[in-house]
Amino acid sequence: MDEGFELRLIEALQPVRGFALAQGIHHLFASGLYERVAAGPQRVADVADSLELDPSRTAGFLRYLANEDYVTLSGDIVALTDKGRALGAYRPWYELLVGGYAETFQQVTDVLRGKGYASRDGRMVGVGSCGISAFDALPLVRELVSDLPAAPTSVVDLGCGDGTFLTDLVDGTGTATGIGVDPFAPETSAVAGISFVRSGATDFVSRDTRDAPDPSRLFLAAFLLQEVLEQEGRGAVVELVRGALRQGGHLAVVEVDHRPADPRVMRHGLGLAYYNPYYLLHVLTEQRLETDEFWQELFEEAGARLVSRRLVDARVDSTGLEVGYLLTRREGDEP
Repeated sequence: MDEGFELRLIEALQPVRGFALAQGIHHLFASGLYERVAAGPQRVADVADSLELDPSRTAGFLRYLANEDYVTLSGDIVALTDKGRALGAYRPWYELLVGGYAETFQQVTDVLRGKGYASRDGRMVGVGSCGISAFDALPLVRELVSDLPAAPTSVVDLGCGDGTFLTDLVDGTGTATGIGVDPFAPETSAVAGISFVRSGATDFVSRDTRDAPDPSRLFLAAFLLQEVLEQEGRGAVVELVRGALRQGGHLAVVEVDHRPADPRVMRHGLGLAYYNPYYLLHVLTEQRLETDEFWQELFEEAGARLVSRRLVDARVDSTGLEVGYLLTRREGDEP
């Protein structure tokens, strides 16, 4: 065996290390350990007991994380390191990509062999997506709302996930009411003025047969049209946009520009760290990303007029890939 084998082996195993570490960090959050240990140094046995976890296995798990410098273990006392404490802000990305899509990536070979779409954890996808949106899509939609002639009196969030996006948006804009629509929507709302409907977006919109739009009603479709496009086809997306504008004054859309072959994007740090796996999971699941040009052409076909187009704050995401559109019905088109 040549002397360089071990060094090449170490390099070759870095993706395996990353795979295990991503799972470990996700379960640090999902198990409740992160919040418990963040409260301050404490005995491992006490932490495990408070969370009804096996103490021996918990100690082994924490030892693994200590070796990766996310916690310290001094005897039987565990504490977060600065590196571990800094993870808290990025929890939603782990909830989405690991909690929501870990099972998806395990099915790559089956999908490549034509055995249908890969599965995903829809609830965790919603939780993670809403959490991430607090940093990018929510401020983006608030900017789109600022482009409206007047603040909406109601917001209908199509594909609302766990409802936190809608709750934060309504609270931040002073909107009186909100309706969240999603097959995984909460059964009830603890917030006055917000209600939830467990339904698909196209079904919900098609059930409303009002004669004239409510100009003070804003429809929202954040990362929804990509799902409808793959699952129901282009025509269904066109009808969804038409239907929303037939009922409300405006429709706000957030989508991701599909540019996986653009070297400028793929050389970007966030391009490789986030968008490269994000693009892959859309190849595997019932979602279809499209380009900025595609969406603008579709909106035109649906009789919509583009009021404004905005990008995410570059301090959060400087790739320019996440795009927000504010649409209204084109003058002269039938309601």
